[in-house]
Amino acid sequence: MTLIQIRRSRLLAPVVSLTLSTVLSTSSPAASAVDPRPAHERLTELAMRSIDVAVADDPVVATDIGLPGHDGDLVPPTEARRAAAIARLQSWKRELAAIEQAAGANLSLADADDAKLLRAQFDGQLADALVRQCDRKSYAAATLRLTGAIFTQFLHLPVPGREGATSADLDRAWADIASRLSKGSGYIVAGQRLVTRPGHLAGVVGSQQLAGTTDFLGGALTDAARGQLAHDPAAFERFAAARDAVLATVASTKAYIDAHVSSWPENHAIGKAAYDRMLRDEQLLPYDSADVERIGRDALAHGWAEEAWLASLSKERKLPFGAASGGGMAPGGPALVDYYRDRLAELKQFVQDHDLVTIPAWLGSMEIVETPPFLQPISPGASMNPPRLFSPSTTGYYFITPPKSLDDAAARLDMNEDFDRDRIWSTGAHEAMPGHFFQLSIARRHPDYVRKIANSGVFDEGWAFYGEEMFVRLGLYGDDLDARLFTARWERVRGARAIVDTKLASGEWSVDRAARFFEEQSGFTKGAAEAAVRGIALGPGYVIAYTVGRLQLETLLGEYQRRTGDRGSLRDFHDRLLSYGSVPFSILGPELLADLDEPAATVRERAGY
Repeated sequence: MTLIQIRRSRLLAPVVSLTLSTVLSTSSPAASAVDPRPAHERLTELAMRSIDVAVADDPVVATDIGLPGHDGDLVPPTEARRAAAIARLQSWKRELAAIEQAAGANLSLADADDAKLLRAQFDGQLADALVRQCDRKSYAAATLRLTGAIFTQFLHLPVPGREGATSADLDRAWADIASRLSKGSGYIVAGQRLVTRPGHLAGVVGSQQLAGTTDFLGGALTDAARGQLAHDPAAFERFAAARDAVLATVASTKAYIDAHVSSWPENHAIGKAAYDRMLRDEQLLPYDSADVERIGRDALAHGWAEEAWLASLSKERKLPFGAASGGGMAPGGPALVDYYRDRLAELKQFVQDHDLVTIPAWLGSMEIVETPPFLQPISPGASMNPPRLFSPSTTGYYFITPPKSLDDAAARLDMNEDFDRDRIWSTGAHEAMPGHFFQLSIARRHPDYVRKIANSGVFDEGWAFYGEEMFVRLGLYGDDLDARLFTARWERVRGARAIVDTKLASGEWSVDRAARFFEEQSGFTKGAAEAAVRGIALGPGYVIAYTVGRLQLETLLGEYQRRTGDRGSLRDFHDRLLSYGSVPFSILGPELLADLDEPAATVRERAGY
């Protein structure tokens, strides 16, 4: 899972070096009733125009995807701005339909699919505003969005001497942070004015996250500012004054939530009809909620069956589960980060040795850091952020929450604490190589603008989940039963997530019932199960991506194998799969199968891979 996806950042930004005037010299479609431009050009212009407006409306979007020049800005939300955004989305959907109608039978498969991707993006943004309504339900939402932006700026502070950065760049970056923080209190209060339907669960989780916000702003961020601004006491004072104002607003926000949350209703459920529309219109899935629950139950059953088989083998071979049966315990303290780096390097070597996928020379690296406190209540395990979409940097961030006690985690075989080699390999395969870091580093280079900005959680998580089992089957762990157990238990987790998601979104289950079910079926501790279920309830539709995506990927692999026979290979299939961007399988599959007569190298080159 990626932290960007956890924050549900749906709006992206335009290419840094391009503007509409340099990309398209023709007039806007509004200038004439009949637009003679090719469909591809019109689709690209619509995508760029819609996102340019998003950046102007909310400069945090620019920070999320690495567009420079906006990091000191903050535009407070208002009812008028909200209503205008809804009207624009509805207008852009009509414009999109007009482009498709004008092209008619001449619309290519790629352009027809780009139109589907844009419509799904617009539908998702409309549903965020009209159905899920996080901004209407959560008093903490504006604070958390501001904190997320500041955290991104903190992660990407320019290091003098690295990637051409200078001391002046670092000073400007801190000036931007101070500038944005100085506008923070007004931004938070403006966001709270939109909260017309405060929800109990959103309040409970929001209060927990606000405590982490205080830890981050007053802790790691302040420590870094004190050290890096030691040469400019006035700059540090400006930062500190802006920080203190935000911290005061955060404290009053938390106090208000804590005083009122018990009286707020549970309103996180969106209903079965809305959930099914989300699957169809936003995720472009061929499934409804009943299908998703069935897929989840199949994965859950298989995970339990695999564990039963492994328990039998463990007794027969007298092999224990845990660190003793694998590569040993990870070290504690500062040495843990280097241990992670070494395991990720081993994964990359395994991919190369087994010829699983082409690793490009331009691939960047990952920094390993602790999960920020304000996100730990909804993200208790490992996660990552890929390189920002339009940033020149190729660095990604791997977030871990180190166990308080490695020995205690090992004794529990804890699902969210990676205490030994096997677990770090498994989560590293998912988050880094060949999982999210690898796949999204490729997707961000796609030359088709619509594909470049697309982000399908079903594709992302389906690929990463598929990779976990692939590594087991191809021998990464040798005969180690513990690695197979860990993989089987995570299959149970993914199956249970899909079931819980459908039940919570429809309103059929309460949060408490879902948490009890999840704890029983997943192997999570009580606290971790409760945190996981709260995150699922507040972000309906995301956690189904693992099981639903893996099923679609394996179905496509089977059809590829049937058509290619002996001339096919895993490397050829994987290279092709990653060459279409982060898009739903309903789009990727037909395009991949239509291109099988082209060499994989040609497909990769066309996609900038």
